[in-house]
Parts: sequence; C-alpha cells; structure tokens
Amino acid sequence: MIIKFSLLRLSIITLLLILFPLVQKQWLNLYLFDINNLSIYKLLYYLSGLIVPILVIINSLNKFTYYKFNFHKKNNNNFDISGKFLFLITLVILSILSILISNYIFINLKIILNLLISNNEYLVQFDIDKKILFVVIISIFLIFKKTKFLLKKITLINFFIFSIINWYSQINNSSLNDVIPFYIFKFGNINFVNIVFLLAIETMFYLWSYISYNSYLSDWNVPKPHMKEITPILNIIMFYLLVILYYSILFK
Repeated sequence: MIIKFSLLRLSIITLLLILFPLVQKQWLNLYLFDINNLSIYKLLYYLSGLIVPILVIINSLNKFTYYKFNFHKKNNNNFDISGKFLFLITLVILSILSILISNYIFINLKIILNLLISNNEYLVQFDIDKKILFVVIISIFLIFKKTKFLLKKITLINFFIFSIINWYSQINNSSLNDVIPFYIFKFGNINFVNIVFLLAIETMFYLWSYISYNSYLSDWNVPKPHMKEITPILNIIMFYLLVILYYSILFK
C-alpha cells in the first residue's frame, strides 16, 4: 500500500512538473500577443518563476534536512565503521561538503556584486586565502547541530536568490555569462548548474548527517548503513532530476 501511494505521488508530481512549464509558455505567448498593453498574463509569467524554487526549499526543509536514524543493535562490531577508516570518511565528507557550500555561496556573491558593477572588465574576485578561511569556518559550523541547520537554511536562501536572478535575467533576454567568473559556468543553462550544485550539497549533507548523528562521532563508532539509509539518497536524486526536467522543458 505504501509503495502504491509513493508511486502515485511520484506520478502526480512528475505530471505537474511536465505540464506546469507548458502552462507558463502559454502565459508568455498570451503576454507577447498583446505586449503593448498591461496584461495579467505578464504578471502570471513573472511570478510563476518563484513557484518551483519555493517548492524546492519547502521540500528540502521538510524531507532533506532533519534526518532521524534508527540505531542498529550491533551483533558484530566488525560491521561498524571506526578507527582510521572513520577518520578518513569524516574528513572527506566534511571537506567536500564545506567546499561545495563555500563555492556555491561565493558564486552567488560574485554574480550579485558583478551585476552591480557597470564595467565588466573589473569582475569581483576573492583571494584564495579568503576562500580557504571560509571553508574552515563552514567546516566548524557543520560540526555543531544548530549551526549545521542554520548553514543548510543559508544554502537554500542562496539557491532561491540564484534562481530568481537567473529567472529574471532569462525572461529579460540578458545573460549571466558576462558576470560569472568561472569558465565552467559559461554555458547557456545556468539553471542546470544551480540544481546540480544543490543536488550535490543535499547528498553530502545527508551523508554528513548520518555519520554525525547523535553520539556516533563522540563514540567514534558509526553503524554500517543498511538499505533504508541508502533510500533517502535515491529520493534526493529523483527529486532534483525532476526539477532539472522541469527547467529543461521550460527553456527548451
């Protein structure tokens, strides 16, 4: 019964994400048909760009932030993660997550600051030492429970701002390529970059939430994850693939 309900919900969400961009395109066409007059379709089209980012944030806060894990009774400690291997996993996950979040925030800061500068020859840059310091600060924030959740909310705010800037730049036929200082982002679909960044952060955040859950790290012993601990990662990937599908249809 639960499986049937999940499949039904997934089918409904998929259908809505396919139909909604088609509706948005119709609003745009109706607005362009009578572009010289004030139209309700223009307002609908402009505001419709807020809907999906808001839904992403709500879903992330409800489903992909406050994780709870069941402690497994350990019949054999050999199946637990501890010692040097746990240290390596902790260091890798914490480093990757911190770098992802810091780069994601820096990209948005650069876009905002560079948009405010009229002369694009002087793009805002950040020194490498400032970036390293920022990564260290984020790593410290991720260690503590309250600041970890605060950092997750800041990341979602960053996603929303990034989405809105890109949305209104695209509907006004202006490109962000001139103000994005990273060569890797100099291609048309900036929405794809935004979603993939958030997907990577969500995945690493889940892994960090698991190994830092409760007293796992203080006991320096993390239970080997079962299949039900892997399922949330699949849910994260599935959800953001649907969001990518939505933007692909919208800007096709």
